[in-house]
Amino acid sequence: METTSISMINTILNMDFAQIFVALQVLSFLLFFVMIFFLPKLMVWQANRRITSVLTELKAYHNDAEEYFLQGMKPLNGFEERYRSMKNFQFSQPTGLDPAGMVGRLENVLDASEGKFKRFVENNADTEDEEELADLNMAFKGVMGTHQIHKVMEHFQKLIQKTRNFQVVTLVQMMLPIYTELAESQKGATRAFADNAPIGDTIGPLVAAKMIEGEPEEISENIVHSEEEISNQNVHVVKSKGPGARLGKYGDALEQIAEENDLQAIITVDAASKFESEETGTVNEGVGVMMGGPGVEKSKIEDVATEHDVPLEGVVIKQSAPEASKPMKKEIFDAWKPAMKKTKVIASEYEGDVAVVGVGNTCGVGNTRESVRGTHNKLRKYWKEYEQQEDDDVSYMGLMSIMGGPDQSQQKDMINSVIWKGLR
Repeated sequence: METTSISMINTILNMDFAQIFVALQVLSFLLFFVMIFFLPKLMVWQANRRITSVLTELKAYHNDAEEYFLQGMKPLNGFEERYRSMKNFQFSQPTGLDPAGMVGRLENVLDASEGKFKRFVENNADTEDEEELADLNMAFKGVMGTHQIHKVMEHFQKLIQKTRNFQVVTLVQMMLPIYTELAESQKGATRAFADNAPIGDTIGPLVAAKMIEGEPEEISENIVHSEEEISNQNVHVVKSKGPGARLGKYGDALEQIAEENDLQAIITVDAASKFESEETGTVNEGVGVMMGGPGVEKSKIEDVATEHDVPLEGVVIKQSAPEASKPMKKEIFDAWKPAMKKTKVIASEYEGDVAVVGVGNTCGVGNTRESVRGTHNKLRKYWKEYEQQEDDDVSYMGLMSIMGGPDQSQQKDMINSVIWKGLR
């Protein structure tokens, strides 16, 4: 055996360069054809393994979110069948073939979905408290979101297994971290809603509540209004009705205020997506309606401002998309002081009445300065958890939002297909 090995080594050493080059060419040619046949199969196998691992993670997120929801829900008998049906809720957007009246049609569908969720929770929850029901309503949307994301990933796995399409494999592998991040943030949101704890998006209502001294009145659906005197200026403060998790009809509220008062400016305060180079909790100012979501309330506010010739000012508190959904970080909470200060500075630039709108989900935040004094106590346990976690992860949702390229519209459609079904 040893003699044979030595003989082979001697033969190779005695070969000239040309022979070695030809041998390598033949080997490369054979390897090329082997890769043509086996590389796609290898990639499909690898993608299938990765998706299976991600599905396990997504299922765990869904189970956790479901546990948070059901602990607060304490459902009545006969709940399971209705619950399974609502988790698979389908949202059909209005047609855009005729743009005229699009906002009204979209609002009608959104109101119908809100009514459906509200009836489902009220008819099955073991509580009649309005604030708890509002929290459970939002918590259910988080459960539904994690369930829908898991379904989408299962769909892609089956599609890859059936088609073995290289392009689909590439696209799905690119989207995996985004769906995982979205599901993890929805689990965090569900936990916060079930616990009546403020989320990152609640910073706008928190700033507004800090400006309200007296008891406000409900001026439109789930919206409260208080007329405050700040530095000898009349300021109309508007926010969602708390402390339950609500949004509300900001546009209707501002329309009524603008009809009854000579507004000089409308200032919206809201959370906004940050770049990776920006610090969480950074406060900036701008112009326009600082508001995300489907766009119905934003459009209505813009119509009010245009009709009454009112400038639109804005203050934003920067944070990543996952941070906006999870329990509020300390950096975001601490931003209420500079945000309120900047809001007052902007208001002082105008003579006359000004409207300040605290935009966002008001979960865990009451309607007055007095009611939000202990808000930080609700968040301390979450802050301790954040301190123990790695904080250097890249936000893939933020990354995809700034990437260009021909596939960007497809990627956004894939994300929206989940968001539209799960969240308002």
